[in-house]
Parts: sequence; C-alpha cells; structure tokens
Amino acid sequence: MPETFLILLAAGIMLAAAISDPRQVTLQWLRLCGILALSMAALSLFFFTRRTAPLVHRAFTLSLYSATVAAILAQLALAQTARRTAQRISAALAAIAGIAAAISLLYPVTPSLPRSVILPSLLLSTSGVAAMTGLCLMDMLLGHAYLTASRMGIAPFLRLNLWLAGAIGFRFASAAMIAPSLHARHPTYLFWGKYGLYIFTRWLVGLVVPAVFAYMAHDCIRRRSTQSATGILYVTGVLVFIGELLALYLVTETGLPF
Repeated sequence: MPETFLILLAAGIMLAAAISDPRQVTLQWLRLCGILALSMAALSLFFFTRRTAPLVHRAFTLSLYSATVAAILAQLALAQTARRTAQRISAALAAIAGIAAAISLLYPVTPSLPRSVILPSLLLSTSGVAAMTGLCLMDMLLGHAYLTASRMGIAPFLRLNLWLAGAIGFRFASAAMIAPSLHARHPTYLFWGKYGLYIFTRWLVGLVVPAVFAYMAHDCIRRRSTQSATGILYVTGVLVFIGELLALYLVTETGLPF
C-alpha cells in the first residue's frame, strides 16, 4: 500500500499545480510541486520494485510509472524555464498518469464485487485520494509561501482552498453515499463487524473534521490572515492523510470507494 499512496500523493501534487493559475503563483512554488512530486514518485517506485507481481502486469505498471515520472520532469523543467502554461499541461498529464498507475497497482484486489463495478470504484477512490492529499499539502505550502512572497495576491490561496473543499465534498459523496449503496447491492458477510471501526474513523477523522477546518481556513484567507490559515491547514493535512490511508486500506480489502 505505501507505493499506491505515494504515487497518488505525487499525482495530487501535480493536480494542485495544474489547477492553480500559473500567472498568480510564484515559480518557486511550482518548482516545489515538481520536486515533491518527483520525490514521492521515486519512493513509490522503490516500494513497487520490492513487491512481486506477474510479469505482464509489472511491465504495464512500470510503463505508467515511466509516463508519470517523465511528465513530472517535464513540469519541473518547464517551471524552471518560466514556461508557465506548458508546465501546467505537463502537470495535468502527470496527475492522470499517476492515477492510472495507482489503479494498476490496486486492480489485482479480489473483493466480492463484480468486475464491472471494481474499475469505476477504483477510479473514484484513487482520484479522490490524489485530490485530497495533494491539494491539502500544496494548499498548506502555498500559505507558507506568503511568508516570503509578499507580492503574491490572495486569489490563488483562496482558489486552492476552494478546490480542497470541493474535493472533501466529492470524497464525502463517494465514501458516505456511493460506497454504502454498493455494499447494499453486493453485501459481504460480517462487513460492519470487520470494518465498521475503520469506516467510522475514516468518515469522522478524514472527512467531517477536515471539512470544518477547511471552512475555518477559508474564513482566515478571506480576512487575509494567511499564517492562521496555514496553521489550520497543517492540522487538516495530518487528518486528511490518516483518512486517506484508511480509505486505501478499505478499498484494498473491499473494493468499495471509501
């Protein structure tokens, strides 16, 4: 599971770079996105090489890793040369490739769900984990950038925080509505007995409390209190990471998009 979480974190970081207006944020922040994403992808690849997998599946997953790393390197090089629009496109491609690599890593799961349901469920889960972790981390680091980038306007910080709020809403719909609905159609014996504690912890720690903190951060940003918002987002990031790790465990065990 660490390789899956790390490649999704890399994809989420690239997503943050892609949705941010490159003319409103600093090039240093865009470079930081590339450096962090490259580090996470490299760590994920290291863990992947330690696991066993069928040769064909291994080769296919490695090709997706290669596409992800190539796109991240392109984003980093383009940000270094101040090609803002081109780096944005590369970041979007890296996010897509990273999510595809994570789906490939998770696809061998064997829960009691039809194959026609598993792939959409994995797509919901992986895109949600990437968005939540990457947006929360880079939102916090963007707030930290205001300590040195005094000329940067408040609009990109507000924009990224609104995207984080949207990601929380998306994850809530997936984990608290779609997943229970799919389980009702394809029930598993002793499901709540085995996973109930994990599910309620995932909902409370990973969704409800971060939603409250995201609202608090939004209010601070509107008041131009960037340091307070950054502090709130530090705590939000810890809770989000816990919640998304639990979500990955649940999707691995059940196939449901928690």
